[in-house]
Amino acid sequence: MNDNTEGKIKVEAGKRYSWCNCGKSNKYPLCDGSHRKLEGIQPVRTWFHEDLEVFFSRENGKLQLKVEKLEK
Repeated sequence: MNDNTEGKIKVEAGKRYSWCNCGKSNKYPLCDGSHRKLEGIQPVRTWFHEDLEVFFSRENGKLQLKVEKLEK
């Protein structure tokens, strides 16, 4: 897995995001298709209705997300 086990990214309204669910992505926390080598694991796909900031971490092998509104 990439060393980015925690951090934050900005997401855009109306855009689809595929979140890594296997921990093997080089684009972590976003999916790069690495799960295809593993059986039964799929990314978590989400869309957002507004521009937001997402804080992420990986705890006990599970992706944790915290979503906050961007300051205007």
